[in-house]
Amino acid sequence: MLRREELHHKLVILMRDKFNLPQETLAESMRLNEDLRIDSVMIIQLIVYIELELGLEVPDETLDPRIFATISSVLDFMMELTPVTLPEELEGAR
Repeated sequence: MLRREELHHKLVILMRDKFNLPQETLAESMRLNEDLRIDSVMIIQLIVYIELELGLEVPDETLDPRIFATISSVLDFMMELTPVTLPEELEGAR
């Protein structure tokens, strides 16, 4: 499992690249909606990116809007997620 610092670094890069956010503004205390202007559609995109690009499984039943209040709350949530394991035939296609 990744350490929190590693996840924070990966999340910052992902959000910077996908949402065109300057990296220096992405402190853990930042609120996604109020400070970073990330709306509900972007939250859905973030969930997909967490799954596809970071390889973490996000079960639908675990989703709660409070998870996406701050970068810190997203990191707390990500720390609880399970890495996705691909079948061997798909692993080679990556």
